[in-house]
Amino acid sequence: MRHSLRTIARVATALVAGAVVAFVVGYAALLAAGFRPVVVYSGSMRPTLGVGSLAVDRVAPARSVRVRDVITFNDPYVTGRLVTHRVARIVPTEHGLAYRTKGDANTTRDPWAIRLDDKVGRVAFDVPLAGYVLWYAHTREIRALLLAVFAAFVLVAALRRIWRNEPARPAEA
Repeated sequence: MRHSLRTIARVATALVAGAVVAFVVGYAALLAAGFRPVVVYSGSMRPTLGVGSLAVDRVAPARSVRVRDVITFNDPYVTGRLVTHRVARIVPTEHGLAYRTKGDANTTRDPWAIRLDDKVGRVAFDVPLAGYVLWYAHTREIRALLLAVFAAFVLVAALRRIWRNEPARPAEA
């Protein structure tokens, strides 16, 4: 019984560690390839992007944005908040192009016409529900939990090394 619990614990630890490593490597590969993951916090883009989805943006020149593209931009009313909506209309103005956007689930377009910088995030693909991982990873409680789990693994490994049974040495004649 003790041996099977040890085996189950090893397999579970290996699976969790493998999943974490795969997630970190995948996330780093996305960043290195020029993609930017953005968590979808509201249902304004349903059914295209559900709440908790991870919208993966590819940075593109603003002049390449077309009507029907889904883009991520800074909310003009709330500093630091990102909005991911579909371009409904492009309007020429005396200061350059302005973009009218609308969430797919919204009945009316957004109250703004935005001007984009040279670059904008255009949604390349999304991963449903994967945004919850990033969403919760940014909370203080989850970071503390991850640090505690890591510290526990290090402590257990150190104690096992200290208390390891030395194999019996054969007697010399």
